[in-house]
Amino acid sequence: MKKWLLILLSIFFIIVIFKYRFSNYSISYKIDNFNVKTVYRNKRLYFEITDNDKVYNFDIYEKRSFKKTMISKIDILEDEKTKCIYPTINNYKTYPLCYYDGVYMDYNLIDSSILDIYKEETVELQKPSKDFTYYNNLEKNEYVALWNYKGYKVMNGNYYNNVELFKNDKYDNSLAYIIDNTIYMANNDEEHEYTKLTSLNLETLKSEVIELKHNIDFDSYIVGNVKNKLYIFDNKFSILYEIDVKKKKTTIIGNNEKGYVKYEDGKFVTCSKSLYKVDKFKINNSNSNYTYSSDGMYKSFNENNILNIKINNNENKIIKEKDNAIYYQYKDNFYKYEPLNGSRIIFYNYELTFNSNNTIFVYNK
Repeated sequence: MKKWLLILLSIFFIIVIFKYRFSNYSISYKIDNFNVKTVYRNKRLYFEITDNDKVYNFDIYEKRSFKKTMISKIDILEDEKTKCIYPTINNYKTYPLCYYDGVYMDYNLIDSSILDIYKEETVELQKPSKDFTYYNNLEKNEYVALWNYKGYKVMNGNYYNNVELFKNDKYDNSLAYIIDNTIYMANNDEEHEYTKLTSLNLETLKSEVIELKHNIDFDSYIVGNVKNKLYIFDNKFSILYEIDVKKKKTTIIGNNEKGYVKYEDGKFVTCSKSLYKVDKFKINNSNSNYTYSSDGMYKSFNENNILNIKINNNENKIIKEKDNAIYYQYKDNFYKYEPLNGSRIIFYNYELTFNSNNTIFVYNK
């Protein structure tokens, strides 16, 4: 009897732990005149706050706690052109959510005295005198690599390292791809065809060589990856290669004799050669909770993509999105944007405007 009681208590305990530590939830509640909706899903909290004709929203990335997370207080900040609300959540940092001159806008972009106490002091940047300047604005768990024709400048925390991988300069870096913390690229010291991949681990700065045991023409492109497998299409010879970067094994999975396949909805399905040769098909493994538009940079949440929030005054090239951080390039500068702090410059490189295709890679530990 004691044994069965112990088993039942253990099962009950597991159910409680799962329900209050891991399960998703959605709740609606009211604070003063505001209607609030909170949704937790997959380590992400989404909040939507309705005030008469205005709807404000934001998100936070955190593991779930036993108690459901709720906004405890909402302050109103107003002047002639600006109406903002400031939500308070216990144990979380928040920021003003603003409607300015007819547009939902990041509070860091608004010049108003009502927002001064929430902003960090900014320093006007002058154009650097050096070809490259790193501004020490990365955390220890963030890594950024910049292609410099023979290797990379790898930035992390308060320092950066120059890592040389090849003997010869190569302007084009299109045959490079990042999987987790490692960049894989064609061996640039070979000509016309490459028989090796070179890898660089951004954490350890160690490089390795993967022998492909095939000759792949430089007229090829990287299709993408599925877990630890990298896919390259040789455009000259119409061959689709699968490279297991962990086992260092190369397999032909598509050619004129075998036919061709594409990865779709978690499995490989047959397809035409023209998908690779003409359409330049690529696997897209990114799952985003956001959408973006130009005319500056606007961000909307998938939960309510009618609301467009202006987060930048320029049209930028987004390199990576991680949680609610966005890493992007504008002219010769590279930035990180977060809603709590706005945009911070990571580095300047004097010719980034003219050569930004596959030159920047970001890894978050």
